[in-house]
Amino acid sequence: MAQILTLLFHLFLINTLQIQGKSLTDVFVKTGDDLILNLTEAEIPSNSRIWTWRYKDDVLVEFTRGSQPDVVNSRSGKVEVLGKSYSVKLKYLQKSHSGIYTAKVISPKEQTLTQCNVTVLDPVTPVDLTFTCASSSSSSFYNLTLTCRTDDSSISITMRCEDQTCNQEGGERRSVTKSGSSLHIYQLKESVICIHSNQVSRNESKVNIENRCIELVSRFHSFKTDYFLFINQRINYVFLFVLETVKTKREN
Repeated sequence: MAQILTLLFHLFLINTLQIQGKSLTDVFVKTGDDLILNLTEAEIPSNSRIWTWRYKDDVLVEFTRGSQPDVVNSRSGKVEVLGKSYSVKLKYLQKSHSGIYTAKVISPKEQTLTQCNVTVLDPVTPVDLTFTCASSSSSSFYNLTLTCRTDDSSISITMRCEDQTCNQEGGERRSVTKSGSSLHIYQLKESVICIHSNQVSRNESKVNIENRCIELVSRFHSFKTDYFLFINQRINYVFLFVLETVKTKREN
């Protein structure tokens, strides 16, 4: 008896896992957009008499074979049955509408047909990409730091530059914001790109890194020029001094 019960339990568990594994689909929707929940004739068993679309435990639409569909819970008029099909359109979705939507046979035997795990997300905010420069007067190298900011997060990279040639230190960077979106900043040839994205939207900012620290470069070149002029003057002074000394000795 115990073996029979164990076998029945395993069969039940396998059947449950098969239903859940093949039918649950993750769907991401932007706030305010519509979503179509598809259900075809081929997915409905031929002996089914009543089936429904549900949101969590609430019936949205009930279908009875041979009759018109009945919109049981219109959610303020935001559910629409598409023509003569068994698919429904959810209109103007909000984040409160996130959750599992299920198509399920009620009669003659309960059976889950398909499930959608719907997540409604706001579009990501714009991204701001700024830069700062830092260098030493004694070196031709300088650091260019680029910071990518959103409303609640930021991410930075630092580049080591000489004249107008810059190379990123440490490779590209990624992070997850407090709201769950993604920030990605990286160098692409002579530009730095920052991307703010989630599953439903994407914003990008791009900065050309050429001539970004022109004042530092000009200052260094000016320092270098002044330094060489100074050295050249001192060399000329020494050379003239030596000539005068030699000339004086000859005259004496």
